[in-house]
Amino acid sequence: MSEKTLYVKTPLSINVEYDRQNDILYVYFNREEEATEEILDENGESIMGYNGEKLVYIMILKFSEKINGYII
Repeated sequence: MSEKTLYVKTPLSINVEYDRQNDILYVYFNREEEATEEILDENGESIMGYNGEKLVYIMILKFSEKINGYII
C-alpha cells in the first residue's frame, strides 16, 4: 500500500465514542462530514476514514486490548 498524507482541519470539537459490544473507539474530527474512503493500517489495528486528503475519523479496533482491558 502506498503512503497517503492526510490532514485534520482545526476542529471546533472532537467527538469520542466507545462501542463496548464491538470494542471499537471512534474519534471523529467532524461529525457533519462523511468519509468517502477508508484505510486499514498495516497492523489491522485502526481504520482511518477520509474525504480527499482530509481525515474525518479514526476507529481503533480491539481498543480494550490496547489499554490492558481497563474500561469503566
